[in-house]
This record gives sequence, C-alpha cells and structure tokens, in this order.
Amino acid sequence: MSRWLALVPILPMMCFVVAMVRAVRKMDELQRRICFESVAVSFLLTVVLTLVFAGLDSTGIYRASYDDVATPMMAFWACAYIFSSWRYR
Repeated sequence: MSRWLALVPILPMMCFVVAMVRAVRKMDELQRRICFESVAVSFLLTVVLTLVFAGLDSTGIYRASYDDVATPMMAFWACAYIFSSWRYR
C-alpha cells in the first residue's frame, strides 16, 4: 500500500503538464517562441548543473538531492523567460 502512496505526487504533476500544454496551444507565435526559448535555456543550464553535481558526488565532496536540482531549474526558467520576453518586446 505504501508503494502506491508514493505515486500520489505524480497526479498534480500530470495536471500541471496538461495545463501547460493547453496554455501553450492558446499562445500566439511570439509568446510560444519566448516560452520554448526559455525552456531550452533552462534545460541546458539544468544539464550543466546536474553534471556539476555528478562530478561533486563522484569526488565525494557533495551529494545533491532532487530539490537541489529542481529549485534552480525553476529559477533558470524564470530568468530565461524574463530575458527572452525583454529581448522580444
């Protein structure tokens, strides 16, 4: 029973993904470009951060948890979105 309880956080995540897809489908072309550019930049910065954390973990200096990657990923996305929207104004 506790194994199934561990899957409960997936439900709000799936609702967020569905809501995001619906929002992107309603955007015009420029808004969609800004959104996808910011997602791409955030993805690349998160990959770099994950590789840094993997290197620190392999040397035994620091072991990162899920939260150590998720929070900066959202900050990367917010900064990239602000920069992209400023650039296209």
